[in-house]
Amino acid sequence: MDVLILVLAVALISVFCYKNVPTVVGGIVCAILLLLVYKMDLYSGLLDTYMGGLVGFMKQWFIMFTLGALFGKLLDVTGGADALARFILDKVGAKNVSLGVFLFTTIVCAAGVSSFVTLFIVLPIGMKMCRRANLSRLSVVAGYTLGLQIGLALPYVPVTNNVLCASYFGTDVSAGGMLAVIMNVATAVIGMLYIKWYEKRLAGKGLGYAPAYGTGALEEVEEETKSAPHWGLSVIPMLIPILVLNIFKVKIEVAMLCGVIAVIVLQFKFLPRHWEDNRKIISDSINMSMTTIINAAAIVGLGAVIQACPGYMVVVDKILSYDGNPLMISMIATNLIAGIAGSSSAGLVLGAPVLQQAATLTNAAAFHRTTVFASLGLDSLPNAGFLQTECTLAGVKFKDAYLPVIFMLSVVLTLARGFVYIGICVLLGIA
Repeated sequence: MDVLILVLAVALISVFCYKNVPTVVGGIVCAILLLLVYKMDLYSGLLDTYMGGLVGFMKQWFIMFTLGALFGKLLDVTGGADALARFILDKVGAKNVSLGVFLFTTIVCAAGVSSFVTLFIVLPIGMKMCRRANLSRLSVVAGYTLGLQIGLALPYVPVTNNVLCASYFGTDVSAGGMLAVIMNVATAVIGMLYIKWYEKRLAGKGLGYAPAYGTGALEEVEEETKSAPHWGLSVIPMLIPILVLNIFKVKIEVAMLCGVIAVIVLQFKFLPRHWEDNRKIISDSINMSMTTIINAAAIVGLGAVIQACPGYMVVVDKILSYDGNPLMISMIATNLIAGIAGSSSAGLVLGAPVLQQAATLTNAAAFHRTTVFASLGLDSLPNAGFLQTECTLAGVKFKDAYLPVIFMLSVVLTLARGFVYIGICVLLGIA
């Protein structure tokens, strides 16, 4: 019964997210229901337990989220990210727009830039190239989807999934090492082969470029008119946090600060000269980071209430009593939670506290990487609100994009990556 109650609580928060109910509101409602069901003190449960979890998460991660948002905003304002996107897309050619979008998305996501920022930069340019080559808009969606799955799963990089797992399991961002890199490269190759096959199938049906579906699509950009930094001046700031993080083993906040400073120094010429414009960059970054971190923290607050419930340890014992490889435990549990919640970060912040004990039963680095892979699988079921936004901005019908593109690349391919990684770890005696 305890298992059912807690599963229903996680399922309910996912319904709220799907219906666009503010995450804080949904989290508080679910927390109240749990407190009432278990006859726990409502006041202390909300003020101490729920808010303690929410505030604790914000205290720990606010600076990192803000610096990450500022990093992406600076690259956007200076035109550096746009210049890099144009360079990559021009080099691969209009016929290979999906490859260009994939490469750009992978690079900027691995550098810690928000997925939403990436959307707004690459979609308008990608759609223009699709029009030139008479390719379906789905090519851009496919390249972007695959890029997210690779960029967010790489070791050594300062992405949220990587950093959260390092915090929970006592590892570092390099967890998984070269085996994880090889797995991601293989996944990328298979993913691109599938995308090319799918594009040929679309062409065979005579389905090329079409006007945007709906009214929410981003407008295609015209040719660049203002001066922008050389694309290399965007790559360097993206590499600096990764190098600093892995070579000097500094805190993630220090690494991201180094990246921000690098953007300012290298692209100073292209920054606004008026204080009000620069103040807006900072305030927009803070607002963006606040929205992101509050949404994640609201889920953490609910997780704190769940952990305080009498039935929590029953659930933990049932999960840990599974007679199997600890990596498989993480793969299944994290995927299920992320799938129910419709969010990879929710899958991590709700699942990782339960899985900490399992991490001690095997190679912690392999467990870390498996959990990252698992968080990026079933989180892409139709209840994930981000997918709806992606399709709207791309100007495609959700039903046209989901099964042949998003589901195949984000669910099927990603699940295969996780299970194959576990199998290799077992064969090599790593776990």
